[in-house]
Amino acid sequence: MKGLTAIGTMTAKVAIVAAAALGGTALVSSGVFAALTATASNTSGGSVETGTLKLTQVASSVAGITGGFTTAIPNMAPGDTVNRYINVTNSGTLDAATMTLAIAASPSTTLTTDGTNGLQVTVRQCSVAWTNAGVCSGTTSAALASTSGLALGTAKTLTISSLAAAAVSYLQISLNLPSGNEVTNNGTLPVGTVQGVTSAITWTFTETLRTNTTVNS
Repeated sequence: MKGLTAIGTMTAKVAIVAAAALGGTALVSSGVFAALTATASNTSGGSVETGTLKLTQVASSVAGITGGFTTAIPNMAPGDTVNRYINVTNSGTLDAATMTLAIAASPSTTLTTDGTNGLQVTVRQCSVAWTNAGVCSGTTSAALASTSGLALGTAKTLTISSLAAAAVSYLQISLNLPSGNEVTNNGTLPVGTVQGVTSAITWTFTETLRTNTTVNS
């Protein structure tokens, strides 16, 4: 009888220990899932809108000087200067920091490979549209000093009065072929001549975004 009693007592203890272990697990699990959470959010607004950086260039709309870059220049001779009038607009909503100009010729000829006898380019800006007589009735400023077509194969920075959003730059692009001496013998043009060559020139204006800002509001 004493043996049976001892066995019963041991069984009861094991049951109590097991129950206690299960109860402890239940208590731990209950503590894990009893976390508190609180949130807060705005009920209106909060939108974020990005700006745009855009650049457009068109020929002047003033009658008489609407040739722009798409009109061919025929029979240019050493010493000649041809002016083209271009309006370049920052048509986006963001201000720009700088504007550059580069040209590319196809095919490549002495017009843009000869830095001395080839094309020389000068850019001037007027605060208003140029007249059809090539006169600035506002304020004139130098945007680019005379630069060879060869050098313009690499973009050059233009000095522009305003690069703010919606600002229009009224530009006079002067193409000059320097005066020079060449001798044609028996109908044969000299080597490296600027005579009888043709290049289609692409004019590329590029603007860069203004300095980044940090706004506290």
